[in-house]
Amino acid sequence: MTTPAQPVSMHWWFWAGVTLTLFKLWLTRGQSVFAIAGASHDDRLFLVLADSIARGQWLGDYNQLTLAKGPFYSIFVAAVFWLGVPLLLAQQLLYAGACATFVRACRPAMRSAAALFFIYALLLWNPMSYESSSLGRILRQQINPAQLLFIFAGFVALYYRRRETFRAQAPWAGLLGFAFGSFWLTREDAVWLAPGVALLLVVHLVAVARESGALLRRGAKLFALAAAFAVLPLLAVSAMNYRHYHWFGTVEFRASAFRDAYGAMVRVKVGPDLPHVPVTRQAREAIYAVSPAFAELQPFLDGDIGRGWAGASESVTGIPAIERQIGGGWMMWALRDAVAAAGHAKDAGQALEFYQRIADEINRACDTGRLPAGPWRTGFVPPWRAGQLAETVKTFFEFGDFVVSFQRFSVDAPPSVGSPEEIQLFADLTRENLSPVAGVPDDLGLQQFLSNEAKKHRLDLIGKTLRSILPGLFLLAQAVFLLRLFQAARDRA
Repeated sequence: MTTPAQPVSMHWWFWAGVTLTLFKLWLTRGQSVFAIAGASHDDRLFLVLADSIARGQWLGDYNQLTLAKGPFYSIFVAAVFWLGVPLLLAQQLLYAGACATFVRACRPAMRSAAALFFIYALLLWNPMSYESSSLGRILRQQINPAQLLFIFAGFVALYYRRRETFRAQAPWAGLLGFAFGSFWLTREDAVWLAPGVALLLVVHLVAVARESGALLRRGAKLFALAAAFAVLPLLAVSAMNYRHYHWFGTVEFRASAFRDAYGAMVRVKVGPDLPHVPVTRQAREAIYAVSPAFAELQPFLDGDIGRGWAGASESVTGIPAIERQIGGGWMMWALRDAVAAAGHAKDAGQALEFYQRIADEINRACDTGRLPAGPWRTGFVPPWRAGQLAETVKTFFEFGDFVVSFQRFSVDAPPSVGSPEEIQLFADLTRENLSPVAGVPDDLGLQQFLSNEAKKHRLDLIGKTLRSILPGLFLLAQAVFLLRLFQAARDRA
C-alpha cells in the first residue's frame, strides 16, 4: 500500500465489487417469494409476529407460539417494512454487506486487492444465497449466513488488528457481540455455535498472551465489550417479554421448565421401543396415571391434536396417525398445543409454571419407582439407540454432499400455497411479488414476467456454473488446510 500504484489498484477493484453487487441485486429482483399460508409454525408465524411489532404491539397476544421461536427475524422483517424496502432486496443487501465486512476484516492479512475481490465475489455469488426452491420462503435461514459472516469477521478483524489501539478495535468488538446476540435471538438452537466461538476466543487470547501482557489485557477488554453488545439485546427482549407475558426470558424452548417437562416425558420407559418416537402412546398413558397435571392433557394428546401431529410425523415414523404415535420432532409442538387447549397458556408465566408441575410430578414418579424410567434428563435431544451409528454416518455424508455440491439448487420458487386472501399477509409485509398459486391466474404483467424469467435464467446459469467449480475448490481448501496444519504442528506455531 506504500507505492502509488496500489491505491489505484484497490480503487479499481472496489468499484468492480460494487458493479458486481449491483448486477446481482438486479438479477435477484426477478425472484418471487414462495408463500405457504398454512405454515403457522414457520413462515406465517414470523410474519404474524412481525405484523404485531410493526403495529407497536410487541409480539401480540400470547399463545403457545408467541415465544416458541427467536424474535429477531421478525424484528428484522418489521424494520424492513417500516423502511419501505422489499424484503428479498433487504436480505440480499444484508448478505452483501456481510460479505464486504468479512473481506474488509481480512485486509491486514491479505494485501492483494485482486485476492480480496475474488473472495468477495465467491462469497457474494454463493448459489444458496439466491436459491428459491427451499430458501425462497419467509424463514430465518435467510439472514443466518450474514449473521455468521459478521461474527467471523469480528474475530478475524480483532486478531489481525490486535496491535492497534482499543479505540480502533472497539467497533469490530461491538460488531462481533451484536452479531452473536442477534443470532442467539434468531435461533433457539443456537447453542451449536458456542463451541466454535469459544475455540476462537481461547485461541485469540492465547496468541496475544504469548506476545505481551498488554495485548492480553486489551484483548480481554475487547471481548468484554463484545459480551456487553451481545447481552444488551437479550436483556432488552427479555424485559419486553416480562412486561407483556410475565416471564423474563427470550424463548420458551430455552426455559428450564419446558425443557425439564419434555425431558421427564422422554425419561419414561413404557411401551415398545419405536424409532423416532421418544414418547410412545403407551408411555403417555402410564404418565396420565401418576401425574394429575399431565392427565389434564389426555383429551387433547389422545384426541384431534395428538392425531394431527401423529399424522404430520407419519412420513418419518412410518406409523399410521390412528396409532397416535407422535414423532420426536413433533412431540414438543403437540405438548404445547395441548397445554394451550387445556387453558394453561394465558401468559408465559402461567404456562411455564404448568410445565414445571408436569416435570416435578413425572420425575417424582420415576424416582420413587412408580414408573419404569431411565436417568433424569432435560431438553430435547432424543436418547441414543443401538444401530443409529450407521444411519448417522450416512446422514453426515449426505449433508456434506448437499453443502459442497449445492445439489438442490434452483432459482425458481414453487407455486405458493393458499388462497389469495390467505397469502395476502405475505404480499403486504414483504412488499414482494409472490409466486403464483397453482391454478390461480397471475396478475403479473406479461412484459414483467418475461423480464423476470430472463433474470432467473442468468441466475440459474451462474449458479450451475459455480456448482461445477465449488466442489473442486472445497477439496483444494481441505488439502491446503491439512498442509498448513502439518506445518504449524511441525513448527509448533
